[in-house]
Amino acid sequence: MIVAIRFLLIVLYTVFWGALACLLCPLNGEFVVWIARRWLGWIFRSCGLRLEIEGLEHVRRAQPVVIMSNHQSVLDIGALVLSLPISWRFVAKRELLRIPFFGWALALSGQIMIDRSDRARSVASLKRAARRIRSGVNVIIFPEGTRSTSGALRPFKSGGFHLAIEAGAPIVPATVSGSFELIPKRSLKVRSGTIKVVYGAPIPTEGLGVEDRHRLKQRVREAIKAGYDRAFQRGAGG
Repeated sequence: MIVAIRFLLIVLYTVFWGALACLLCPLNGEFVVWIARRWLGWIFRSCGLRLEIEGLEHVRRAQPVVIMSNHQSVLDIGALVLSLPISWRFVAKRELLRIPFFGWALALSGQIMIDRSDRARSVASLKRAARRIRSGVNVIIFPEGTRSTSGALRPFKSGGFHLAIEAGAPIVPATVSGSFELIPKRSLKVRSGTIKVVYGAPIPTEGLGVEDRHRLKQRVREAIKAGYDRAFQRGAGG
């Protein structure tokens, strides 16, 4: 019964805030940050989800950053949005635009959508994203490209690292612990509990070239793994 009530509330919140985002975000893209914090805050409170946060000093910077996080649950998005004290835009796969209300809000709010089925369009999207970062926009990327089915880190895609290098923006590694246990992939059951988010020290990209992406990828991977809290995360690593 509790599962059904929570699912119904999530749907209602998404319709309400998604419709509001569709109305307001075309006027000013910053509305998406304000709306997302309230939408996800309602969901987290209704589901008994709590946050522990460390390392916020690493994201309170004048220089725009690329935040790269592990991705093991849909709750990771809420954990990042609710913990970040800065404005942001997501780099997300274009398929998400098909989701009613949520996808429409993404399309209208200036998020950076990547068409992974078309390499030329994907590269063009990343180049536009790099220009936006240089103009002062912080972006959030899940370098695994999709959620983990086991909680362990999947291999990283290269696109986000090309983006960070081209923009010359530092990468802030973010580690979410505990979300996999609360709602694994392909599950609709949300359990109450605590999610921990750790933001690590920024990793510079200035002066790097495309040939450095593999070394940069490994450095970010190790930084994300180092942020796991094993009190929340069983089987951390990968």
